[in-house]
Amino acid sequence: MNEVLAKLAELESRVAQIKDWKQKYEEDKRRWDEEKKELRKGTGAVQKLGEALRQLLALDIVSAPAQPGKETLNLNHKELVVNLAHEEKELNMTTGTVMGKVLFSALTGLSKKGFSEAELSDTLKEHGWNVPHNTLAPTLGGLVRDGYLVKLEGAKPAKYRLPLKVKLNVRVES
Repeated sequence: MNEVLAKLAELESRVAQIKDWKQKYEEDKRRWDEEKKELRKGTGAVQKLGEALRQLLALDIVSAPAQPGKETLNLNHKELVVNLAHEEKELNMTTGTVMGKVLFSALTGLSKKGFSEAELSDTLKEHGWNVPHNTLAPTLGGLVRDGYLVKLEGAKPAKYRLPLKVKLNVRVES
């Protein structure tokens, strides 16, 4: 009974702590909202100045004829710099990991046009790999996020496929 009372007291203490955190959050949020309003009031003049500068810089002053005794300045200046580096990345996986099992199954036993999680699960089981849904679903999400799988839009249930431009090499070891 003492143990239950101790747990109850601990829970009450945690609830009080959470209420304190909530109150502090609400106070901070009110303060932040007020500060944001003040900052927005001060940005009006800066925005007007920025607009005036944009209009001034948009003029093609060079095309206007120079008046005697006055100098014409070119205020149009555009510069585009694009740096692009492409490198191939090699990632080694084994079927000792869930990611490796999923990619191996997708490459060797599933439709290239798309497969569902249930189809993938069945294929994994055929290889002797029983991967539960609560492990498989986040793995699929991670593979999609990292670009190793593509999630097909609008498919119900969700379908996945291998990306067309990713090279996957399978090495079967005995």
